[in-house]
Amino acid sequence: MRSNPPPATKNTPPARSQTKTSAEYGAGTHTLAVNDFDLADTQDLQQRLLAIFRSPQYKPPVLPNIALELTDLSRKPHVSYDDVVKVVEKDPMIVASVLKLAQSPLYGGRLPVQSLKDALNRLGINMLRDLVWQVVVNMRLFRVRGYTSAMERLQTHATFTAYAARIIASRAGIAAEHAFLCGLLHDIGWCGTLIAVSESDKSPADPKTLFAAIDKMHMEAGAAMAKLWALSPEICAVIGHHHDLSKDKRPVSALVPVLVVAEKFADDLDFGIEAKPQDGIVRHDRIDANLEGRFEIAVSLLKLDSKLDMIHELVQEAAAKIRGPE
Repeated sequence: MRSNPPPATKNTPPARSQTKTSAEYGAGTHTLAVNDFDLADTQDLQQRLLAIFRSPQYKPPVLPNIALELTDLSRKPHVSYDDVVKVVEKDPMIVASVLKLAQSPLYGGRLPVQSLKDALNRLGINMLRDLVWQVVVNMRLFRVRGYTSAMERLQTHATFTAYAARIIASRAGIAAEHAFLCGLLHDIGWCGTLIAVSESDKSPADPKTLFAAIDKMHMEAGAAMAKLWALSPEICAVIGHHHDLSKDKRPVSALVPVLVVAEKFADDLDFGIEAKPQDGIVRHDRIDANLEGRFEIAVSLLKLDSKLDMIHELVQEAAAKIRGPE
């Protein structure tokens, strides 16, 4: 005969709260109220999710030290290639992925890349740093239980936006060493929030309700993660304000309009967070319904009117390389 469970005591943790702690790459530390997500409206759910990142106890997903060490190293005025190699070669798995990516069509050259020094000679320190971040982010932040298809979409969106941002910043005449990283990391608030939600023992919340709430708070969440990783103030500011573009307010960085243009191209070329509708009908309930208006402001701020066709061709080439052979 099955015995009844013992009665709850005063020391029993509340059943409606879940605390998760993990040192694994890609996981974070937070306290998350997981009850009744599906019953919460968008505004209520937004506040619940924001509470995770506003808590002093929140820790972002753990990243390999290599990415953070290399970022610090790249800020120094005089850095030798030997110093860079010593940092990166600590993780053979990352080295292998970096060398493979360095030989991809995105970084194509006539000669093969056989060592980190070969990669440095071809790419330089800043571009190698960007490449290491691409490898690390893809390995650690886009693997979330219960949201596989959404994370795959976010990963391709982030990758395309990073390469497009680098192209746009260059053609706009902006000396922006952070363009690629801002493009790659601008939506990490989505990743961090989905990681936090997935760490609960509850079944994944309904995507439609959840995604509408994340759209309203992912910038603050992403900026919180970037600050705890000790990324540069400019990167943190761009992540926290990459949708904040209007005619009557100066953007926190020239990279904000750069990202707006990059995201518009991502949307046009089906690298947006949301897949383009197959029936051709325009959706008015899309996550980012204001992108078109921000795009016009960004083009004006960056003075890109006469360069858009050329930039579009370049980002189309990047898109084809990211997709790979059909």
